[in-house]
Amino acid sequence: MNKKKYTIAQILPALNTGGVERGVVEISKALIDNDFRSIVVSSGGHMVSQLKRNGTIHYELNVQTKNPFKWPKIRSQLKVILENEKVDLIHLCSRAPAWIAFPLGSILDIPVITSVHMRFRKSNFLKKYYNSILTRGNTIIAISKHIEDSIKKYFPKVNDKIKIIYRGVDLDLFNPTNINPARIIAQSKLLNLKDNLPVIIMAARPAMWKGYLSLIKALSKVNQNYQCVLIGASDGSGKFQEILIKHIIKFNLETKVKLVNSSRDIQASLILGDIIVMPSVTPEPFGRIILEAQALGKIPIAFDHGGASETIINGKNGFLAEPLNIKSLAENISSALSLKKTKREKMEDYSKKFVSKNFSHDKMCKLTLSLYKQCIAEYKTKGQR
Repeated sequence: MNKKKYTIAQILPALNTGGVERGVVEISKALIDNDFRSIVVSSGGHMVSQLKRNGTIHYELNVQTKNPFKWPKIRSQLKVILENEKVDLIHLCSRAPAWIAFPLGSILDIPVITSVHMRFRKSNFLKKYYNSILTRGNTIIAISKHIEDSIKKYFPKVNDKIKIIYRGVDLDLFNPTNINPARIIAQSKLLNLKDNLPVIIMAARPAMWKGYLSLIKALSKVNQNYQCVLIGASDGSGKFQEILIKHIIKFNLETKVKLVNSSRDIQASLILGDIIVMPSVTPEPFGRIILEAQALGKIPIAFDHGGASETIINGKNGFLAEPLNIKSLAENISSALSLKKTKREKMEDYSKKFVSKNFSHDKMCKLTLSLYKQCIAEYKTKGQR
């Protein structure tokens, strides 16, 4: 337990769906459970209720705006909040909020930690300058080795400030024995699954870079019987869905592939799948869906790049296809569908142990809270010199 009850403020654009948002909620709960005070500032969203349930104080400010002319006013409002709450450390999780909040670290004389959830790419001067705000923290959290490499490549001067803390999976939520059969039945009806046919699931937001077209093309080369559900695809625009449907028809997959909305019970949805595919054509910064699949004893398949290369050991807890190679993706899907029961069970058992040891929610929270305390202590020590 802390001798002093430290107050930590996490600031992010909004609290709707997404890995950043889930991470903030999870860290907030861990803060409360470990006798910290937890403050979150965002522009709101349906996940605010989860924060409030765990005892976190939420303030709604328009910190997601990218309009720099609005930043000074929001910064002034944020300064009052941070002063009144006697915040000991600020944790910034995105670029726009970072531009608003970062100057307050020096003004209020408290340390600032930044998290990088995106990979930096070659860009023009203005974009690189905009991205650079996430490298100015006293410490920088990279959510994977892939992200660390990206930071080092484009901002080599900050190498010594980077700390890798992998995103984690809540092993209670993603535990097959904790998922009530009624939830599974309800999701099966929503997804309208057929009996006795292997289920392939892709769960992603409706963005083409997530690899929807790559998967559809690969599925056209798979000879086994299967049914595939694209969870989240129906959330996309009419044009987005039209492109997917055209390709499904083109490859005569109308009876095998369906588009559905994002799930409100992703655990029960994923447990219905035999194979979980993450065919992102641009390398994922991390890709938590792979770990969630592994925690549930499912077989994940992804291209061998980005965060996927750090979470899948090919043939042991999933399959890695040659990046952007449709034939390779199809072959890996076929291999997964053809697994004998003993081999599948062996992979499932290894996957669960792998996630528990390396990528648990508890480990992520423990490392993050430890970093908070270390940062505060080091900052105070430097101030006394």
